[in-house]
Amino acid sequence: MTGRTRLPGGEPRKASQRNKRNVSSSGAAKITPTWQPGARVHWKDRLGTFRRDLGDGEHAEIVIEQRVYRVRIGELEDPQLMSGAVIRRTCPT
Repeated sequence: MTGRTRLPGGEPRKASQRNKRNVSSSGAAKITPTWQPGARVHWKDRLGTFRRDLGDGEHAEIVIEQRVYRVRIGELEDPQLMSGAVIRRTCPT
């Protein structure tokens, strides 16, 4: 891709806009949660248990139905946030 960066309409950028980066496209703004061993996680429509972080900053081990999977940390989600509602635990009366 050669040439100057242009606006979506094709117009050239103003001088004050030329050396600025778009904040939404930078990867530094994304915050990933810190998972604790034993925490419930949601991965590819399945519920599992977080086992450990592999230390490379990208992968983790989770356990689903007695099988251990190596997955990307960015693909893990909190199961309570996925359902849209908080799971209530009732105490026996």
